[in-house]
Amino acid sequence: MTTLFVNNRAIDSEELLDIIAQSNGIYENTLIKLLQCNRISLESRLKTLKKNKIISRGKLNKHFYYVNNYDLKHMKDLDLQSMVVQFLVTIGLYINKIQVIDSPYKNKQLYLSVYASGKYNYNNDKVIKKLANMRVNQLIHEQDRKYFAHFIVNELTKFPIRVASFSDILQEKYYTTSIDTVDILALPNKEFIPAIQSNLADVSFRNLENNSTLIRNDILIFLNDSNELCYFVKENNQYKLQTIPSIVDFFYYLTLHKNSKDAIYISDNKTEYDNADNLYFQSYLNKEKYNTVQLKKGKQKAQS
Repeated sequence: MTTLFVNNRAIDSEELLDIIAQSNGIYENTLIKLLQCNRISLESRLKTLKKNKIISRGKLNKHFYYVNNYDLKHMKDLDLQSMVVQFLVTIGLYINKIQVIDSPYKNKQLYLSVYASGKYNYNNDKVIKKLANMRVNQLIHEQDRKYFAHFIVNELTKFPIRVASFSDILQEKYYTTSIDTVDILALPNKEFIPAIQSNLADVSFRNLENNSTLIRNDILIFLNDSNELCYFVKENNQYKLQTIPSIVDFFYYLTLHKNSKDAIYISDNKTEYDNADNLYFQSYLNKEKYNTVQLKKGKQKAQS
């Protein structure tokens, strides 16, 4: 069973309201996974919003919150997509901003502003350092080695990720509309892979405005049942999946597939990293401030 990352990120009220408004219904548990937040704090915010008649609340197996109406299909899609957010955090990719957006094929998607500090990971984790040195040696071209090194030596790497989901082989359609972001497609299991493989293509030189079938061949695949993030590698004219178990492997993937390179921002400014990390740092401060166990121990020590 996957351990979820919660009570790890502070709640931004504007972000919360925007997500609810754009979702057409979203489970409370989805919000917790998406925002990586404290359940009690979230329920308090939602209770206040409901009391002020800004949102409505209904119940369908689980609690969900919606504005005017809800769509059960969207709620299931967003719950699957929220597991991608949880996975990204496990490998050291954090979320600066979360948005729910509509797709051209009428599904709900997530638009994430993601960031990481390769420098911090490289300097503080011997396993990461060893893996990074191994991956850079696997790169054939000197240009790729230099590009990969940017992710490792700089304080901040920031880029957008679009997360979509595909949960019904017979009824749903998925195709690439842009290469302006890194794209992740969340699937329930490997049974959906053949439906994706048949439409894979290099779309970097195509006009995607009229595309309705092709899927970019650098698409990232998240398999929910095995909690794996993968990308396609072509060998002997056949595609196979390569897993991404660490942040170094994610940087390695970005180095091999540069379709979205214009969207990647790299900086060695520590202040920029701190600004991106604000909600996580605020959560840390909140836990320190409201840690009732520690406060009680401190009070007892002072009285003794």
